[in-house]
Amino acid sequence: MRRIAKLAYHVVRSNLVELHYPYRLTYAVTNRCQAHCSMCNIWRKTADGELTMAEIDTFFARSNRFSWINLTGGEIFQRDDIVEIIRSVDRHCRSLYLLNFPTNGYQTEKIVAAVADILTHTSIPRLMVSVSLDGPCELHDSTRGLPGSWEQALATFRQLRIMRSRRFSVYLGYTMQESNLHAFQETVDAARSELGELSVDEIHVNLAHISGHYYDNSSFSGLPDPVAAGEILTRIRGLRSRRFLDPVSVLERRYQKLARTFQQTGAVPLTCQAAAASCFIDPGGVVYPCTAFDAPLGTLREHGYDLYRLWRSAGRHSIRKAVCDGACPRCWTPCEAYQTILANLLT
Repeated sequence: MRRIAKLAYHVVRSNLVELHYPYRLTYAVTNRCQAHCSMCNIWRKTADGELTMAEIDTFFARSNRFSWINLTGGEIFQRDDIVEIIRSVDRHCRSLYLLNFPTNGYQTEKIVAAVADILTHTSIPRLMVSVSLDGPCELHDSTRGLPGSWEQALATFRQLRIMRSRRFSVYLGYTMQESNLHAFQETVDAARSELGELSVDEIHVNLAHISGHYYDNSSFSGLPDPVAAGEILTRIRGLRSRRFLDPVSVLERRYQKLARTFQQTGAVPLTCQAAAASCFIDPGGVVYPCTAFDAPLGTLREHGYDLYRLWRSAGRHSIRKAVCDGACPRCWTPCEAYQTILANLLT
């Protein structure tokens, strides 16, 4: 109860004032990935210079006020020490309520064993995993550039779904782009043919985005048509259950509603929380306001692995002002949108 109360405190306070330090962290632990996705070039980036396990442990020992951490990549299970990283998070971040991460689901045995270990040997109250699925079999495999990835993704999801509890949730993650814009229902039907029952509530929908410093996909031309995407998002939203007492359901519906606004106007529908309630750290320890804004705040190595020392810098304040003034690339990815929605509960 103490941890969820702390998260609630951060959320409420972010509606009233600008927070002094971030309660949500997105940390890309590696650039390594087996998939060669059409919308993402992270896999092309070097894996040199990743923070070591010792450095990561030092960072979380000195920067541990997070209530919500999102681990991402690359593919996080390409790091053999990923469970050790999560144990370090658990050991040091005593206010942490929610840990979530995406996976391509390709390493089924390793992923399932890791989730079981996390649930058994950590005290993290809530764990959420999304397994990427971007179309029926042929479309998904071509999008991901990884033959057999559709079957592995469904195998991983199937086994993780058995482990569901009040503490653990698993979803399929659908990244909407031009190539699969009209394939959502076909994807659901194909997955149902393998899984049996599958609710639309079990599918998280995200929009493909451009990011030079994170996805390294500045030349990607496959963003979805704004008007068509908006109409499809509205239809998907209509298929979702109206579970008003489920925070995840409420947040997902709100995200999809505002995603349509973003698609149609190109403007971020709410004041973004980047460089305030949240930040992004790349595998080498470079700190950014978010996954989209290529405006590095500094590096952990240069600041003794102390995020709060860096957070007090004039540079961070300057970049936060730029975000507030709209002088950023503008995006509506869940990495940034969720805490932004939570900071605008009355809007």
